[in-house]
Amino acid sequence: MEKHLIFMDIDGTLVDRDQQISPRTRSVVTELQQEGHEFYVATGRKYSSAYEMAKKLTDATQVIASNGSVYSINETLHKKRLSDAALEFIYQTMSVHDLPMFFFGEHTIFYTQQLPSYLQKNDQSRIGNSEEDFLFIDSLETLMAISQRIVNGIVIADEREAELEQVRKILEESHLLSVSSSHPNNLELIPLGVNKATAIQAVQNNLVIPQKNIISFGDGMNDLEMLQASGISVAMGNAVAELKKHAKFITDTNVEDGIANFLIDYFS
Repeated sequence: MEKHLIFMDIDGTLVDRDQQISPRTRSVVTELQQEGHEFYVATGRKYSSAYEMAKKLTDATQVIASNGSVYSINETLHKKRLSDAALEFIYQTMSVHDLPMFFFGEHTIFYTQQLPSYLQKNDQSRIGNSEEDFLFIDSLETLMAISQRIVNGIVIADEREAELEQVRKILEESHLLSVSSSHPNNLELIPLGVNKATAIQAVQNNLVIPQKNIISFGDGMNDLEMLQASGISVAMGNAVAELKKHAKFITDTNVEDGIANFLIDYFS
């Protein structure tokens, strides 16, 4: 079979509720890599966390992180970042609405309020284990002083979905950044014109693999562009309903080996 390029989201797609990759998925991916197919994780996580999870899958798996802001091609890292103007606008807007902000470098999470439970230091499966994982941002001046280190961000606010939708419109109308969402309780803050699909296109161009041979797996709306850029788009059984409308295929859930099951059927 012709060489394929396969991309998979991590949370809600590759890993289960306990942040584990099933042995069956690892076995299937390993076998397909040995046959010459290329695999990437494609996630909103910061690069170090995404890299760690990619290597838990297989040593040959490469990385798209920060919703396309950071990606690797042949071990070379490519990066785009939120502009200073975007960061200033985000900070001012979120301060007015008293919403918590989280910004990501390659290895560090910068935050303005209390960290959510799944970003706490004891959840090493998501954040890695560097001593410099977290830095508190106490002012706009502090944020701008480290702006060159920030590639993307996220706003998380449980039970404030209506307000988040209002804020999303404000951010989008600024034309300073791209905005997506991986869950109803968040806004993904991404450099303008960047998403998982822009990174996929760069990888695709380098490997010279046609779109018809690109497979992608996702579960959230920040996976939409990735699925649209793929000839074979697959929504997980646990994906949000809106994403399923845009997928050509729906597989089993992330706790039912959805990725492995689809790949076995497709390549058999």
